[in-house]
Amino acid sequence: MSMLSHYMLLFIGAALINNILLTRFIALCSFFGISNSMHTAIGMSAAVVFVMMMASTTTWLVWMFLLVPLGVGEFLYIPAFILIIAALVQFVEMYLRKYSPVLYRSMGIYLPLITTNCAVLAAATEVAKPGFFKMAMAYNYTIGEALVYTLGVSVGYGFALIAFTALRERLDIAPVPRALKGTPMSFITAGLLSLAYVGLAGWFGL
Repeated sequence: MSMLSHYMLLFIGAALINNILLTRFIALCSFFGISNSMHTAIGMSAAVVFVMMMASTTTWLVWMFLLVPLGVGEFLYIPAFILIIAALVQFVEMYLRKYSPVLYRSMGIYLPLITTNCAVLAAATEVAKPGFFKMAMAYNYTIGEALVYTLGVSVGYGFALIAFTALRERLDIAPVPRALKGTPMSFITAGLLSLAYVGLAGWFGL
């Protein structure tokens, strides 16, 4: 298998087959909380892509060249990773507050909550300590594989969030029974969307 094919499969697997929202069911709080506005969903997706890429790169380097050589990786990786993610989120928050105040206000509490967004921490943990997701072929990622994998996870997060937001906006004007309006229909829609993602595993023969 060529290097390009390897990276393509890694990206597709992270974005679609093992989508962190709809097959791993991680970070569902932001999934349901942000998906009531397309503008906010797109902003959140972009912020998560940036934070996740930077966080995974930084945590991989910290894990490989600091925590492991010092023999403290197993004890300190979670607080170290959260500290790195918090610093990156603070940078994004300051940038949006200055250059996009409308988006900053619309994202509200969910922007600082990226700090504790389990999707960001899960992706960072997986590239540093493979096996977090208990995948059958867990192995040590190179820095290139870590970047491609994280890009796939973050793009998959954004795509699922935007698709779900589009469906919710359509359902808001659809003739849905009153008992199912709002949150119940959102959960039903998310379940059906999840089934579609799970079905991709069979399509790709995984």
